Amino acid sequence: MDNSNIVAMFEMMDSSGRGTISFVQYKEALKTLGLCTEDEDLQDDGHIITLDKFKEEVCIHPASLQAFARKF
Repeated sequence: MDNSNIVAMFEMMDSSGRGTISFVQYKEALKTLGLCTEDEDLQDDGHIITLDKFKEEVCIHPASLQAFARKF
């Protein structure tokens, strides 16, 4: 998964084009990518999730992304 894939995923969640997604969308995306589990308790700190924040979190776990890519 490269930068363009991450941006495309974010843009799909940001259907209104505001440049942000909700914490719920963010958490579900991380679960879908295998970057967090159901057991992990991510806390909503009240901050909006921007593309930069989303990229930062996704890029922290490159090994998990490689495992995810092999599934498909």
